Amino acid sequence: MPLLTLVYPRFKYPSGDYPIGVALLAAVVRKELGWRVNIIDTTFNPDMQYVEDTLRQTKPDVVGIGMSTMMLGDGLKIARFAHQTGSKVVLGSAHPTMFPDEMMKHDFVDAVVIGEGEVPLVNLLRNWQDGVVQPVKGAHVRNRETCEVYVSNERDPVPDLDALPFPAWDLIDMDAYFDAWAQLDSVQPGLRGGTVSSARGCPFQCSFCAETLHTMFGRKLRQRSPESIVAELLELKAKYNIEAFWLVDDTFTTNRKYVERFCDVLEDSGLDLLWGCTTRANLIPEYLIKRMQEVGLRKVGIGLEAAKERIREGIYNKEVSDVEVSETVHNLHKHGVQTLLFLMIGAPSETRLDMLKTIRLATSLPATEASYSLFVPLPGTEVYNQMLRDGYTLSADPTDYDYYAKQPFEHELSRFELRMWQRLGYARFYASRKRLPSLIRIIQSDKGRRSLRRKLKRILPIF
Repeated sequence: MPLLTLVYPRFKYPSGDYPIGVALLAAVVRKELGWRVNIIDTTFNPDMQYVEDTLRQTKPDVVGIGMSTMMLGDGLKIARFAHQTGSKVVLGSAHPTMFPDEMMKHDFVDAVVIGEGEVPLVNLLRNWQDGVVQPVKGAHVRNRETCEVYVSNERDPVPDLDALPFPAWDLIDMDAYFDAWAQLDSVQPGLRGGTVSSARGCPFQCSFCAETLHTMFGRKLRQRSPESIVAELLELKAKYNIEAFWLVDDTFTTNRKYVERFCDVLEDSGLDLLWGCTTRANLIPEYLIKRMQEVGLRKVGIGLEAAKERIREGIYNKEVSDVEVSETVHNLHKHGVQTLLFLMIGAPSETRLDMLKTIRLATSLPATEASYSLFVPLPGTEVYNQMLRDGYTLSADPTDYDYYAKQPFEHELSRFELRMWQRLGYARFYASRKRLPSLIRIIQSDKGRRSLRRKLKRILPIF
């Protein structure tokens, strides 16, 4: 049987979130085609020589590489090497989806998959297995004999998410991810937890991500049935004895009836797991918080982004008010659920006073955690295109698109000063007595301290 090798080129910022999309592609290809599949994941082994040695030794028929903008440099380096060793090369995920023509200019690339990869990748591999090179819906495909590129910019999404198999966990170093999993450290350090995806698609219009999400998954929210999600949790419990989970979808509570049904099914399962999710502050009313907490909800991630409406709405188009964020955080706190706030520093024209107001608002709320990112306009998004129209010069170096450490444009304030504002945000937030109990719990645990060290490395390189 042919061999497919999927590469996840995360060389920076390891986390406890395993690459669900890669593991899911592996499971689908094994199920639909019976191919042998392996995964090269550099999250805990960020060594290019390791990747090259593995490809040289295993000689896969096809190498698939998924990458964000920040992974682009490493991903293309791997693609070039894979081509030199005789493998066909397929690119996918966010950046190739947004810029397939640019990716196909590299002569070492045989195909680019647009959006969701499961259906077009299987069709592409089936063609190659049969010795056929022809157009594939949802992909750009190179015919090396005729030098022609067959172009299809349509997405070919999975019609029924419940029909997908569970991810190929056996191809991932799950123990390493369980050890690094830290989503609920502030609740109880050391929990053995995993991540689960429950939906695809986003109906909202945030300028810093909407275009990418819409191109990848569409605007319509498609959700797995609660029964399917709980079945996956039961399998994770049986195989790996998980104690907690995090739903990675950005807007889990968009459909309130769906969430109520999920709570019922989760409760009936008897799993008794702690969990968390991410959503928008205007989509999680108090009655729903109470019900979710009854079945194990302990943390919710919410995007505030910026305190100033000129930034939050005028630039980010968030469509969530600071009042809604404040009310939701207080409601969560009232019902014993922690909040993780997502914030950004350094939007175009954002002043020192604007950033200070964001820091003050975040610090004043009864949230448990905060994540201060530097504002990074991802290529292809509305805010990126608007900045080009406004005359900003945006870097061509993919490593500059690093929301932990640097921006791809010259802000009115220096890069050094913006980093200092980012660090001030963290310092002010965690110096508050509101955060003291959870910090003590984390510091008292070996795993908690390791997790804290990983987080500190993102903002303080001396760690």
